[in-house]
Amino acid sequence: MSLPKVGVVTVTYNSVGVLDEFLRCLWAQKGVELHLYVIDNNSEDGTVSRLRDDASAESMTVIANTSNEGVAVGNNQGTEAAIADANTWVLLLNNDTVFDDTFVADLVANAMKHDSKILSPVIETTEPPGSVWYSDGRIQPFKAMKATHLGMGTRIPAELPENYGVDYASTCALLVAPTVFEEVGLMDPVYFVYGDDVDFCIRARKHGYEYRVAGNVLLTHKASSLTGDYTGPFAVRWISRNWIVVARRHATPIQLIVGLAYVSMWTVARFALRRDSLSVTRRRLKAFAEGWRLDLASKPPSLASGSLSSRAGGK
Repeated sequence: MSLPKVGVVTVTYNSVGVLDEFLRCLWAQKGVELHLYVIDNNSEDGTVSRLRDDASAESMTVIANTSNEGVAVGNNQGTEAAIADANTWVLLLNNDTVFDDTFVADLVANAMKHDSKILSPVIETTEPPGSVWYSDGRIQPFKAMKATHLGMGTRIPAELPENYGVDYASTCALLVAPTVFEEVGLMDPVYFVYGDDVDFCIRARKHGYEYRVAGNVLLTHKASSLTGDYTGPFAVRWISRNWIVVARRHATPIQLIVGLAYVSMWTVARFALRRDSLSVTRRRLKAFAEGWRLDLASKPPSLASGSLSSRAGGK
């Protein structure tokens, strides 16, 4: 019996500091036929050289962009390459992660057993160790489509259901059947980084796909190790901007009105409680305005590959 063929897609940008551990985990995988698709967004720290010098380079495709195209575009490039190579599963995976040697096989086995077409593992954070980064998620339409990781920072439960439904999961580690992309389309490049996973989740669920979590599969995420603190300039700009963009894309008129009122109160509260400084608040307001002015006439790209009807992934 042939092993499941999994295309692992990861986007790098000045990621050399996390690559050694990530690649060690990846090349140790058992029970799957694995190929890594690395999309580099014009790193300046030797990331591409490190990848091309790797001992397992024959199991890796490196696409080196000449500019920073963003995470959404990078994931799209890797997804299209993985599907063109006839992988039966696509695993979108952050490279600031570590996992055991059966992680991919266990995730695929869970998906196949429960007929899940979109599946996330439980994700542990390193701050503090043993606590939840992701085990459940919710999108709140009347809070401007705000996506929340439920239970973040709490201890990981000793027991979770083997496979359970959720409202939302990020693309930190997300196993997706290729036909999902064929029907739903790819990530929307308008987001660049942050928010593209929320947008894709909403679109996928509108097409009838369920988001599921494998409660028996664990991955550790070194959260913010590459993008910085969530109140840093980079994160504040893109998270705030794209919060508005998701709402404009998907909220109903009444949800948008209520949601924007919530965003305003949330911003004032963070400043009043000194969770955001004046400079952060100003940066956040500027990003909100950017999201509101953005031209959203373009639609998310479709999968360029041919029909996938003979591969895994019907609803």
